Amino acid sequence: VTCSFTPGSCSLTAYKLTSSGLEWGRQCKDPLQNPQGYLPTHYKRVQMLLSDNFLGFFMTPDTGSWNYNFMGMKHSTNMKYGLKVENPKEFYHETHRTSHFLKFSSEEQAGEGADREDMFA
Repeated sequence: VTCSFTPGSCSLTAYKLTSSGLEWGRQCKDPLQNPQGYLPTHYKRVQMLLSDNFLGFFMTPDTGSWNYNFMGMKHSTNMKYGLKVENPKEFYHETHRTSHFLKFSSEEQAGEGADREDMFA
């Protein structure tokens, strides 16, 4: 399953591994990003029904955040990362938006004084 965030929408697409893709995966031991012999025929698009049940597994980056919606400048197509099988953290989790929390803490420290005019002074 892939998820694409575009302004105003979210697109989900499901794929199924073909028998040739399964055989290629068994033979390929190269962990590179673009291994030799990988073909688009190793998978096919399939219909997806949305429900509250998900049968399958999630693969998330082994370090850091999977959600670059809040930190798009840090995303690069040449990024190197490993994957692990794990439930992903929720969309608004603090690990995805550390800059927001740093901004909140700096505003709290800067605003130590009164925030209103004292009418009785």
